[in-house]
Amino acid sequence: MTGLTRRLAIAALACAAALASPATAEDDWTEWTAADEPGWVEGAADAPVTVIEYFSPTCSHCKEFAEDILPTIEENYVATGQVRFVMREWIRNSVDKTIMTQARCLPKEDGLAYLKDIFARQDEIFVAAQVGTLPGTLTIIGTPYGITDREKFDTCYQNMDTRFDMLEVDKSAEHYGVRSSPTFIVDGTVHTATVSMMTPEGFSAFLDKELARVTPETN
Repeated sequence: MTGLTRRLAIAALACAAALASPATAEDDWTEWTAADEPGWVEGAADAPVTVIEYFSPTCSHCKEFAEDILPTIEENYVATGQVRFVMREWIRNSVDKTIMTQARCLPKEDGLAYLKDIFARQDEIFVAAQVGTLPGTLTIIGTPYGITDREKFDTCYQNMDTRFDMLEVDKSAEHYGVRSSPTFIVDGTVHTATVSMMTPEGFSAFLDKELARVTPETN
């Protein structure tokens, strides 16, 4: 097993194991407004609860969340106006960084669809990273969104505006003390993913508690 493959495998197994640490008092970073949000957003800006997910494209638990849990949340909470869901990257390795240069090069709607395709082909991406064909594989995945050849791939990879956006998102992750993926932020509070949260029913129960906290009771 190569060093890169071994690191990816270890990271995938451990990506939800570490605890997030709180922001420090010296941290002067502040949240973006809804209009300036650099992540990928689903849901109404005035939804009573906003959930920010810090994810890694090479994290197996993030893939599990995207494929097995998020569709239920989108249908039952986002589409009904109860939750605004934001995805921001947490870069763990060079493969994550390369993927995100492509995702951030696209219009927001296409970038979100591209990321979902990335999760669907995560195993293929691991192999491509191992054998040195990652740019070609990501170009194939990106072709429906306009990244159709190596020249366009390289243009996205080298785009400095994209790189600056990624640095700003990294600062936000540092502010919240993100140490694992997925990690969720609700009203400034850090929630590292737990076993109980990693099912549609468990995450729905988590959201129900957050909604109950901010929604006035009616008699």
